[in-house]
Amino acid sequence: MSLDGFIAKPNEDDWGWIFKHAADDSDDMGNRVMQELGAVVLGNKDFRNNKVTADALPYGGLQIPQFVVTHNAREPLSVGPLTFNFVTGGVEKVIQKAKKAAGTKNVAILGHSIAQQGLELGLVDELVLHVYPVIFGNGLRLIDQFGCQPIDLERIEIISTTQITSMRFRVIG
Repeated sequence: MSLDGFIAKPNEDDWGWIFKHAADDSDDMGNRVMQELGAVVLGNKDFRNNKVTADALPYGGLQIPQFVVTHNAREPLSVGPLTFNFVTGGVEKVIQKAKKAAGTKNVAILGHSIAQQGLELGLVDELVLHVYPVIFGNGLRLIDQFGCQPIDLERIEIISTTQITSMRFRVIG
């Protein structure tokens, strides 16, 4: 996210800014997080807008189960090496399904709305944030209009490189 807490510019279409600030070799948190992943939960917006392509897959196309939160049931969709499973019934049901598929590994939650709902429901164990040296001033915030009580976090790890500050927190309450 940007230094001022935004994960996307106002138009939400330009993600190139993320790749402009690639981590250097001293930040291995991203690689470790990927190795610990067993499933991904993401929202349906990019699918509705036909923005999911083989060139823009979650975690570089890491071949693990992919669950899409949706209000409208549909058949699974294969894009490149990944198959996206569209699940109705709400965020809680989808996250539980992903946790079962992940087994002992972690579940990544992508998208501000899904992540925020997961936090509010108490279904998020950790937050991994990558803060980039850019200020947007406006756009789409990772956490906005939070409707629950404050959530305390315990810092697990912080790695700061010349381009990115990566932070990992455990949710404790």
